[in-house]
Amino acid sequence: MKTSVKWLISFAHAFLLLGFTAWWMNTGFTYGDEQLLIKWSSILKRVVFQIDKDPPKKDFIFINLAYEKALIPREDGLGNEVITDRDKLAHFFQIVKKHQKHIKFTFCDVFLQGRSEHDSLLESSVNGINNIVFPTHFADHGHIEKLDINVPRAIADYRMASSGFMKFKLFQSDSLPTVPLLLYEKLKKTKITHNLAFYLDDGRPSLNSMIIDYQIRAHELFEQSEYPVVTLSELLLLPEEVMVNEFLKGRFVILGDFNTDVHETIFGSTPGTLILINVYLSLQAGQHLVSVWWMLFLLTGYLVFSRIMLFPPPEDEDHPPSWFGPLLGSATYLAVFSMVSYMLFNQHLQVLIITLYINLLRFIIQQRNAKWGKDDFKKWLLELRETYFNFQ
Repeated sequence: MKTSVKWLISFAHAFLLLGFTAWWMNTGFTYGDEQLLIKWSSILKRVVFQIDKDPPKKDFIFINLAYEKALIPREDGLGNEVITDRDKLAHFFQIVKKHQKHIKFTFCDVFLQGRSEHDSLLESSVNGINNIVFPTHFADHGHIEKLDINVPRAIADYRMASSGFMKFKLFQSDSLPTVPLLLYEKLKKTKITHNLAFYLDDGRPSLNSMIIDYQIRAHELFEQSEYPVVTLSELLLLPEEVMVNEFLKGRFVILGDFNTDVHETIFGSTPGTLILINVYLSLQAGQHLVSVWWMLFLLTGYLVFSRIMLFPPPEDEDHPPSWFGPLLGSATYLAVFSMVSYMLFNQHLQVLIITLYINLLRFIIQQRNAKWGKDDFKKWLLELRETYFNFQ
């Protein structure tokens, strides 16, 4: 076969891999072994090369609501249930409303279901605050849960795998915006639109699903105290002027239960509120954007990979075996390729799933070049199942 034909076939195959990568990245699924690759890519970039910079500490204030509880009567039976103290929230938001022009944004991660005697006070205190959002969730039947208090809201659901949270979809059900997306659009003054499977951020191609970069991690927040964390009761004890000037002015105000609303991630236990904030920070860093240079990088990398994998160099007396060629056509190459993509473009690639396709393709090639018995075929299938069928 002519060299030009080999390159043409490799180029077409590179586009096939590019299309598969784009489709897989925009789904809500992850591949089991990808968590290790993602974790070590992040450690390499953040700890070894120290490329990442933490978000400015002066830009955030975290208010822990774990100890701000109240009892309300159960609606479906006798007894009481525990909710976040809405009287304290109302008093806090009255102050926020008076000084909202000095506050960047307020995210109150409190699910406002259940009725209390302070609901009207809370609703009136929130009414008139421009930059504020509360979470809502999907009900079992697929509809959005209705809040008992009329406040600005957005979807706060995300898919948890057995190994922890890894991936977030900006639009749930392909059309419903999420809390991080709302934060990004409000603060960036932009708009992400979509038509069918295509998403645009102010005209720039965008992904709908992202593997999240944890710019603020739980240990930095609670163990190393790199960012201010206070309780609402502590803030309300302060004079209003001190509270505003020392804790709220010029900051992103984040309220949530950091003790009990906790989920497993590849970096350990993390409050759900912090997960959503990290999604917003990933958006702010442009991790969702698809650049021309990144696409050229992917196409070039897949072209080299396809050329070596589909048409490996001959091995005979005139061409002794070389480790470099097989390496370029292996899953190890794809893993390194993903890490380089993250280093240069801040984009994790889900390329390990492609190794399943590669194994199938190599099996076909081997079938053409060698005779396989039933035992060989059975052994290959068992290895394939144990190695690659670990979806989450």
